[in-house]
Amino acid sequence: MQISSIRRARIAATGLLVATLGSSHLTAAEALPPVLVVLPVKLLDTSGEPTDQASRHAERLVRLGDRLAADLTRAGLYRATVLPADDLRRACPSEDIPCLLRAAQARGGERIFIGVVHKSSTLILQLWARLVDARTGRETFSRDLNFRGDTDEAWQRAEAFLLSQIRTGTTEAR
Repeated sequence: MQISSIRRARIAATGLLVATLGSSHLTAAEALPPVLVVLPVKLLDTSGEPTDQASRHAERLVRLGDRLAADLTRAGLYRATVLPADDLRRACPSEDIPCLLRAAQARGGERIFIGVVHKSSTLILQLWARLVDARTGRETFSRDLNFRGDTDEAWQRAEAFLLSQIRTGTTEAR
């Protein structure tokens, strides 16, 4: 009698293990975050400063996009990839909306990040950030953020704050 109860317990445990492994595999596949294509972040500089900061700003724009993609992926919100500016220029010289959507879809994108930094003075910058559904073109997230100072540290803080806003906005949308 005791042998059959041990045998039944083993069979039940094996069945439970198989069921658990099967369902966890499906759950993991279903739980993959969507693919986000980060378009090159643009700069609109209306500050009128006499010093040419084009190369410094170009580096900060690339860094902003790269860090945002890495942080969104690390946070498990998206599987983010950056679309390099040269690739985007080749794929969409006019940068019209239908072309941007096709370019993101060609990279497997389900969402697109569009960002523009507006530098209106030495100390005042704005970051316009949008997430767009790559299939429909519909905006799914939008923030207009202000940050102070045109330094590496100020740009890093702006990216960290944007990440927190995307995290909050994405959670609220679900």
